[in-house]
Amino acid sequence: MMKTTLKNIMFAILASFFLMPTVWSQTYKGDENASSGNDKVVQGQEVSPEFMANLGIISAPNPKNATLQGNSVYVQQVGSYNTTQIQTRTNASEINLLQNGDSNDTNLDYTANTAVADIIQKGNNNRIKDFVNNPDADISLDLIQDGNYLNFEREGVTELTKSLKFRQTEASPTIIVRSLY
Repeated sequence: MMKTTLKNIMFAILASFFLMPTVWSQTYKGDENASSGNDKVVQGQEVSPEFMANLGIISAPNPKNATLQGNSVYVQQVGSYNTTQIQTRTNASEINLLQNGDSNDTNLDYTANTAVADIIQKGNNNRIKDFVNNPDADISLDLIQDGNYLNFEREGVTELTKSLKFRQTEASPTIIVRSLY
């Protein structure tokens, strides 16, 4: 009886060993200072308007902010599964959005004095998230996304980042601007 029980236990252990999937892996840890050559990460440093201009981002104030009266939103979506969420708490705003493609997503959340946004997304699966919470700021975003799987995100504004104008292509698929004031 003892011999049969021992055989059953050994059989169960061997069967479990051969029937359970076994995974072996190795983690590669590359040089943390190495860059692919395409990344532009500036963290914890002052960034000048010249530096932004070298990246193709114009940060000059938008003259429309000075002449705005009332609030207006224009949205045109051509394609399938495009989504837009626009919330403004402003004294005056002009928001123009054209999404031409499929599965594009735009989320604008502004608390500012004035807000101007001229946004065009040409392509598929593009994302824009623009969050500003500065009731005294006159903000502007003039952005053209031309390509697929492009992401732009701005959180907060400073004097340098309150007005941005640029064209985003697949050469710079993700742009994140975090401005703490």
